[in-house]
Amino acid sequence: MNMPSDFFAKRLTAIEQEKVWRLATIQEEKVPHAHADRFNRVIPLLVDCIKKMCVAELSEQEIADLLRAAADALDPCRRPE
Repeated sequence: MNMPSDFFAKRLTAIEQEKVWRLATIQEEKVPHAHADRFNRVIPLLVDCIKKMCVAELSEQEIADLLRAAADALDPCRRPE
């Protein structure tokens, strides 16, 4: 078999590029999972907090207003001006 001298160099380059692409794809897939995992840890805390507000006899509207106010207070932390 007669192969060009740069065959293996080209093949190695192609394999390396494929490896980089696959690693990038794996990293992109991990981001949503990490985000979901973080939410899954926080949701029970929020539910517990809302249950305690219900026990304290706050109305649904009052609870919604409190959560909205908390979200508004956190908004500047997410979007620095």
